[in-house]
Amino acid sequence: MNASWVIDILKDIRQFSEKKGMLELAEHLDDAIFVAVREIGERLESTGSGDLGRGKARNGPGPVADHEIH
Repeated sequence: MNASWVIDILKDIRQFSEKKGMLELAEHLDDAIFVAVREIGERLESTGSGDLGRGKARNGPGPVADHEIH
C-alpha cells in the first residue's frame, strides 16, 4: 500500500499552520514530515515495496519543497 498520503496530509496541515501564523506548529510539522518520510522509506525498503525517498535534514524554517520529500 502506498503510504505517501500520510506525507501529503502532513504537508497540507503544515501549509495551513504557516498561513495562520502558527509557526512553531509548522516547524514541528516539518520534523514530523521528515520522520514520516524516513520511517515509511525504511518500511518500504524492508519489504521491497518500492521507494518513497529518504528525506534529508532541513537547514531552517520555510515551506517543505516537494523534492525534499519525494
